[in-house]
Amino acid sequence: MIRYALEKDAQELVKLRLDEQKSLHPDAPADPEKVEAIEKWISQSIGNVNTLILVSENEGKIDATCTFVVEHNIPGLVDNGNYAYMCNVYTVPEKRKQGIMADMISQGEVELRARNVCAVYFDSVSDPMISLSQKLGYVHRTSFYSKDLIG
Repeated sequence: MIRYALEKDAQELVKLRLDEQKSLHPDAPADPEKVEAIEKWISQSIGNVNTLILVSENEGKIDATCTFVVEHNIPGLVDNGNYAYMCNVYTVPEKRKQGIMADMISQGEVELRARNVCAVYFDSVSDPMISLSQKLGYVHRTSFYSKDLIG
């Protein structure tokens, strides 16, 4: 069952986030201050009007999650300025390749359209995520530049 995250899900979502991060950065330590920052972000974001956290729950256990962070930017000539950044996309290994994430992303898109969001974007180094997103109609449009401000 795909549903919105609830406050009671916070600790399970923290664990999934740490699992997702470890899969991407296996040598990175889970420092207590980083774990605390993840806990704080998830707790503050559940129920926030600008954050849509979806979970897939089966038999009382969350086995996948996908988050959309809504941004209200200045409108342009070809868009309304409302975008969503898709992040924290993770399915536990034993539940992958079952269509759960495709369903979650599609359900999220329905909700985002209702919120007048004009586009969803994400960045990923995960080949399975890139492949799935292409199957769902996402296209690589352009490169962007970034600069680390901390560290």
